[in-house]
Amino acid sequence: MLFAALIFMPFAPLPIALIGLSFGVAQAILVAAVTALLTGLILTPPLALVFLITFLVPTVILLRQALMSRATDDDGFSFFPLQKIILLALGMTGLGTTFLFMLAGGAEGLPQSFANAIQQTPEIREALAQVYGVSGNDDMLWIASVMLITGFASWPLLLLGNLQIAQALLVRLNRNLRPQENYDRLQLPLWLVAPLATFMLSAGLTSGWVSVLSAALAANIFAAYFLLGLAIIHAISRHWNGRGFLLAVLYFLIFVMAWVIIPVSLMGLLDTRFDFRGLNQRPDKPSNAEGDEE
Repeated sequence: MLFAALIFMPFAPLPIALIGLSFGVAQAILVAAVTALLTGLILTPPLALVFLITFLVPTVILLRQALMSRATDDDGFSFFPLQKIILLALGMTGLGTTFLFMLAGGAEGLPQSFANAIQQTPEIREALAQVYGVSGNDDMLWIASVMLITGFASWPLLLLGNLQIAQALLVRLNRNLRPQENYDRLQLPLWLVAPLATFMLSAGLTSGWVSVLSAALAANIFAAYFLLGLAIIHAISRHWNGRGFLLAVLYFLIFVMAWVIIPVSLMGLLDTRFDFRGLNQRPDKPSNAEGDEE
C-alpha cells in the first residue's frame, strides 16, 4: 500500500488539471473540494489539509491563470503566458516552503524536527541505515536536510508537470481549452538568476535551518531551469535521427539517476548566456506561438 502511494502520489493533481483544462475552473474547484473531503473521510483530516494546501489549491490557482485570455486585434485570443505560469508556481511554492520552515520547525528547526521524526520511525530508520549506512544523529540530520531540499525542489515540478501531462492528453483528444504550447520559444527572465545566486550564497554562508531553507529555495528556482533545459533539448533534437529513443533514454535516466537533472538544469541556466536554440532574446520580439511569449 505504501509503495503504491509513493508511485501514484506525484500524479495526485492530474485529475484536477484534466478537469480544469477541459471543462473550466469552476468544475476543477468542485472536484478539488470533493477530493479533499474524501481524503479527510478515508484517511485523516490533517492529511487532507496538507493535500489541499500542497496540491489542490496551487493547481486550481495555476488553472485559473492558464485559462485567462484576452481578445487580440486579429479576432483571436492571447492566453496567460507560459513563462508567467512557471514564475507563479515558483512564487507559490517558494512562499509555501518558507512558511513551512517557519511554522513546522519549532525551536529546533524543521530539519532537526524531521530528523527526529525519522529516528522515531523504526522502518524508515532501518531502511536508511541499510541503504546509506546512516547511524549517528549528524548523519540523520544530513539525510533529513537533503530530503527536505529535494522534496521542496520537486514541488513546482509536480504542479507544472501534471498540468503539462493533462494539456498533452487533452490536445490529443481535442478537448483542450488552452491552445497547445510551443516550448521551442520558452525562456525565463534574466532577473531570476539574482534570487538563485542570493539563496545559494546564503546557503553557503549561514548554518542550521536557515542554510537548509536557503538551499531549498535555490533548488526551487533551479527546478525552473530544469524545465527550460528539457525544452531546449526537445527543440535542438527536433531533426535528430532516433530522437524518440534518445528522449526516452534521457527521461529514463532522469528517473533512475537524479544527478542527470543537474546538467539539464545547467543547460537551462546557461541558455541565458549562450542561447542554445539560436533565439533572439530581445524582450520586444513577439512570439509566434499562441498562448506563449518571451
